[in-house]
Amino acid sequence: MNLDFLKNKKILITGGTGSIGSALVLKLFNSKCNVIRVMSNDENGLYELSKKLNSKGFDNLDFFNSMEKKKIRFFLGDIRDFERCKEVTSGVDIVIHAAALKHVSICEYNPFEVIKTNVQGTENIIRASIANKVSKLLFISTDKVVSPTNIMGSSKLQAERISINANEFKGNSKTKISCIRFGNILGSRGSVIPNFINLLKEKKNIYVTDKKMARFVMSLDEAVNLIINSTKIMKGEEIFILRSMNCIKIYDLASALVNYYDKINNHKSSIKIINKLSSEKLNEELFLIEEIPYIKIYKDIFVINRQKNYNLNKKEIKNLEKFRVSNFNFMSEKDIIKYLKKIEILH
Repeated sequence: MNLDFLKNKKILITGGTGSIGSALVLKLFNSKCNVIRVMSNDENGLYELSKKLNSKGFDNLDFFNSMEKKKIRFFLGDIRDFERCKEVTSGVDIVIHAAALKHVSICEYNPFEVIKTNVQGTENIIRASIANKVSKLLFISTDKVVSPTNIMGSSKLQAERISINANEFKGNSKTKISCIRFGNILGSRGSVIPNFINLLKEKKNIYVTDKKMARFVMSLDEAVNLIINSTKIMKGEEIFILRSMNCIKIYDLASALVNYYDKINNHKSSIKIINKLSSEKLNEELFLIEEIPYIKIYKDIFVINRQKNYNLNKKEIKNLEKFRVSNFNFMSEKDIIKYLKKIEILH
């Protein structure tokens, strides 16, 4: 991947100790960017990331050394704090805003905290970026913003709309603000696969809420590459979506892993079906039907821009409707295992 457009740039990654943020740090380290600022409210996460970077051979990254000459700098702070947001965005060229509360069940129980982080925190980082004349800000969103049924999806939808609409109220600022909608990122921290694998290694049963539940999925590498490509081409007001995401039934994923570990453990675990939560959807959606006229395809990316109606023909509309919902062309159990091995979740 060509990273030349990042030459001499100063980059800030909020939520930089999460799965996406830390993978992005590792990827961008190999670019010719000037500085990578990693912002997180997780003190131990910052320390562990510095150790991880050292273990991969990146020299002079001891967390406690002077940071003046470092390519990577660690900033302890919370996006809920506007003043801290202003400090960390000062002099920055590009902001990747990945900080968020993301676990649906925890968010349901803590709605006010979710609003403080996902909505008010996003507003803080946007206002700080505009004030400091950041060139580009890319907000990491989710497919759960489409027809949301839970507080996490609703809060991220608000944050997404704030991000897109900020292009209108930014005044004379040249800051460009766009979004990405991700599907489920396989193997990320707190996702279903590590949970399934840990239970199966311990020869325990695993639980699925509904046999019909299906999700769009992508690998961590695909997520990071989409961030980089979107940052490169963004002009402001777009929403980027990976076109080639696979669809997986969660039950098929569970069954594939049970059969895989059965051969390793010589023990057959069971899949238990439990009731779906009211906050969960059977299928996720990548975009609304109403957004289809505003979609163009750029290489492997759907690009939505509500300022541009592309007057699509009936065939183009039908094709986009097919990709819209996670209820088609499901991966087989065999293909699921092959894919998990390809992205190095299974070895």
